[in-house]
Amino acid sequence: MVLTMETFEHLGFLLQLPEGISLSQAASFFANSDPDMPAAPVSAAVVHEWILQHIASSLECTAKENSQQSVSDPDVTMADAVTNTRIQSSAPIGTSLLNNPGCYRSTTFVEGFSKTSVVKQASDMKGNSIKVLNCHDSVIYIFAPLKFATVYGCSDTTVVLGAIGKVVKVEHCERVQIIAASKRISIANCRECVFYLGVNHQPLIVGDNHKLQVAPFNTYYPQLGEHLAQVGVDPSVNKWDQPFVLGVVDPHDSLSHRAGVSDVQAESATCLDPDLFTNFLIPSWFDSQGPTINNPFTLPQVHWASQRKKHASLKDIQKNIRELELDDNRKKELACALHAQFKDWLYGNLLIYR
Repeated sequence: MVLTMETFEHLGFLLQLPEGISLSQAASFFANSDPDMPAAPVSAAVVHEWILQHIASSLECTAKENSQQSVSDPDVTMADAVTNTRIQSSAPIGTSLLNNPGCYRSTTFVEGFSKTSVVKQASDMKGNSIKVLNCHDSVIYIFAPLKFATVYGCSDTTVVLGAIGKVVKVEHCERVQIIAASKRISIANCRECVFYLGVNHQPLIVGDNHKLQVAPFNTYYPQLGEHLAQVGVDPSVNKWDQPFVLGVVDPHDSLSHRAGVSDVQAESATCLDPDLFTNFLIPSWFDSQGPTINNPFTLPQVHWASQRKKHASLKDIQKNIRELELDDNRKKELACALHAQFKDWLYGNLLIYR
């Protein structure tokens, strides 16, 4: 088995390299390839050995950094120790939270919320990372420029991620809506989720996923343009509709069986029907000011056409309601119906300050 340079570049989703350096440049077997000629394929065994060396080197560097930080970091308070224990006990499987207290200080956690809304702004952030864990039937707003974001173990929840400069990871979620502006996004082991994306690179889909849908980014807030510029996300480039599927799964038991003859290509995401696409309105809870007054990511023409059609339908409904000749009882029924719908919307947007 051999890998071409183009195929090898896909591993860049999994390996972190310095900004501006491609994976093929970092690997010695492609670094000296003639730019005017196709690079010769490389044996998979050679690539495997290089990856193992890369991981071993990274682990060694991480261990050295941790040992240095443990000397300089001050002792933690009892409150910090309790917080650290809680975070460790609820950490998702497969994550590696360091014992170093500095790790927790550099990450903001939104964890365990149910049937409510949570807003986090730049002033609420600790460091450059956010983790949204085990939230259900809620709406989570993150209005801050960050490097990393993780959404794990959530269900029936909408998560708005304003500007993420490195990568968004969404894992083990069900029936969530993710609205994210980011350079990259990785999706693993999710079901019946919709992703409204403004991403500069192809969305990566790995693991056992089912009924995923993707759509273009659909919201804005006053500081969004500034936040995108701060973290280096280019709103003129959006590859939301080009998901890249990595790996295969066993249709009988994707957890306990190794890859074999019965394996199939991992399920990709489908594009949301443009007629089902809607803009997501962020309530004006704060007197925040900013230059962004529209979605900074350009919508495809088919989505623009769908929006115009919906606006026209709304105007027709408003006109018909104004022209209705109703008696007092029918007017009360109509008012009650509108009031009930408004209460449902308001209940989903109750604000918690944390």
